[in-house]
Amino acid sequence: MDIDTAAALVRAQLLPRWPDTRVAIIGGSTARGETTPTSDIDLLLLFDHVDQAWRDTLKVDGQTVELFGHDAATFDYFCRQIDAPTGRMPLAAMVMDGVSVLPEVPLLRWLRQHAEALHAAGPPALTPETLARRRYAITNLLEDVTDSTAPDETLAIAAALYLELADFALRAAGAWSGGGRHLARRLRATSPALAATLTDAMGTVLTQPAAAKLAFGRAVHEVLAPHGGLLLEGFRLDAPAAWRSEQAAAVTVVEKT
Repeated sequence: MDIDTAAALVRAQLLPRWPDTRVAIIGGSTARGETTPTSDIDLLLLFDHVDQAWRDTLKVDGQTVELFGHDAATFDYFCRQIDAPTGRMPLAAMVMDGVSVLPEVPLLRWLRQHAEALHAAGPPALTPETLARRRYAITNLLEDVTDSTAPDETLAIAAALYLELADFALRAAGAWSGGGRHLARRLRATSPALAATLTDAMGTVLTQPAAAKLAFGRAVHEVLAPHGGLLLEGFRLDAPAAWRSEQAAAVTVVEKT
């Protein structure tokens, strides 16, 4: 569905359900002109006030619509407190890349400016503890994929390694990450050489596993080198002291007595 058809559907079928909508933005692949036969319509509705933000999946004339309902305060909260800590900013991206289907109002201008400012600020920097956790996880995955001999296991580990390494490379570079195709697109834009290496490795992991494993190894070493390199020995995590079951502790006491 092209953007004009999607906008007409939103105006005719959806906006009458929420007549107090101030801003309506179609985002995602529809706004970018990249729809496929199974693409849905990502729709953000902004109101003067909502009691609580919500997300809903609807079917309208056979078309799937992913609806996000917000006001200015909930939009800001979701971007800052929910999305940003994950290294992703989907709501802000929807606003920045999206197409408005209602006349421009001051709230729309504020929303676009705010989304751009949030996106430009970049994701939160990874803490030393998080860096260590991520290095350890990636090192383990590299060892697992290198030693793996079963094709299905190798493929599963390689997929996990791709996701971990691509996300780490983006976050360590101070860039926003993403999920699914958005992860691949952002990696391609931020680090095209790494993106090409990982794509080639994934493409040959079953047909040329030895070459793919070497490619993964080179990629891991290059990405982790500026942050301390591979990490296994010496990595330690202490669980909070409160993480204990009183019921199990009572069993231990009974056993001692």
